Amino acid sequence: MSVSTGSMMESSIKQIIDRAAPPCAHDIPSDVANRRLFAWVSTTLVLVLAILSYVLRIWARKKSFQPLKLDDYLMGIGLLITLEPAICEYMLMANGLGHHICHVPAEQKYHFARMQLTFALQRANQPALVCIKSSILLFYMRLFPSNKFKMFAYANLAYTIGWGIATWFVNLTVCTPIAFYYDRTIPGGHCKNQVVSGTVNGALSLVGDIFILALPIPMIFQLQINLRRKVALAGIFLLGSFVCVTSAIRIAALIEFTPNDATYTQVYASGWTFMEMGVAVISGNLPLMRPLFERFFRMRGVNSSKNGGSNPTSSHLQSSNNLTGKSRFASKVDADGFERISDDGSNGPNSLRDIEMGDRTILVKTDFTVKEEQAQPFPEESIGNRAKHFSNPIKK
Repeated sequence: MSVSTGSMMESSIKQIIDRAAPPCAHDIPSDVANRRLFAWVSTTLVLVLAILSYVLRIWARKKSFQPLKLDDYLMGIGLLITLEPAICEYMLMANGLGHHICHVPAEQKYHFARMQLTFALQRANQPALVCIKSSILLFYMRLFPSNKFKMFAYANLAYTIGWGIATWFVNLTVCTPIAFYYDRTIPGGHCKNQVVSGTVNGALSLVGDIFILALPIPMIFQLQINLRRKVALAGIFLLGSFVCVTSAIRIAALIEFTPNDATYTQVYASGWTFMEMGVAVISGNLPLMRPLFERFFRMRGVNSSKNGGSNPTSSHLQSSNNLTGKSRFASKVDADGFERISDDGSNGPNSLRDIEMGDRTILVKTDFTVKEEQAQPFPEESIGNRAKHFSNPIKK
């Protein structure tokens, strides 16, 4: 009896889905092939690159003997949540995605609605992006520890979390009851305009992306470095512009979506929804991979040194400072392979600062002027003999 009742319910669901479909549009083979190719290639490529970028990020941390920080864990959580819509996308492709719904076999059409794939895909968007954006903001605060910068960063963080919570509940309740989103057989159910709600939510996300993208740029251009290095450093942070572009394209793709022909109109909307999350993961991981290429940067430094020659005065000053231990400039090479130079004195108007991206910090190199006092030279002595003069003074 129960088996018979279940079969009758499935049959009625299929009939209602068929009746809800719009007038049948002709499937153009090339159009269907292009849509399905877009779904397969975009999902697979972005998924592989997102996973690879996070693996390289963790490898860079291990290579530099640094423990994982909160931003590393948040990025990992964001990546794990991103896997769910990728799986949904593959399952959608296995159940008619790319075809007009009237050309989808009844069994696939039934599974397309019954498995709640679209519903599950969209529920993951906000939690994933909140984790990813929060990770990026925490990374920014490590690089720029000033109180003013942190104030703006925390404001961005509050906006991101508030956006995520509000839009998640709006999307969850777009249909009444909630189950009517994926089961249109529920009597008395209705949905708000999903295109409008999706567009508004996407626009608010894009505003947050722009805020995060612009946050470090004023700090970079306040640094006393040459324009070439400013542009290079800004370019590292502007990698996040790919997320903004992806978000904008996703908003445009949502306008095409029609619930009554979801298998056909959802291709670009669901594809760009996943890519927004995947590209955010990639953009957030790229700046942290520098320790993996430290040998390349070291070789460049060696070559520059050879081409530039050596300065005897600089060598003498460095040797003397190492012997006396009274240099004001403390130099330290941390476990991550990047040199950090701390200057406990004030920077004069003529000081030149060079800045490079490290794993978690900014390296500041300061050229300074040292006032030399008259001293007896050691014209023919080696550095080893000079050390004896400092460590074993001659008694009269």
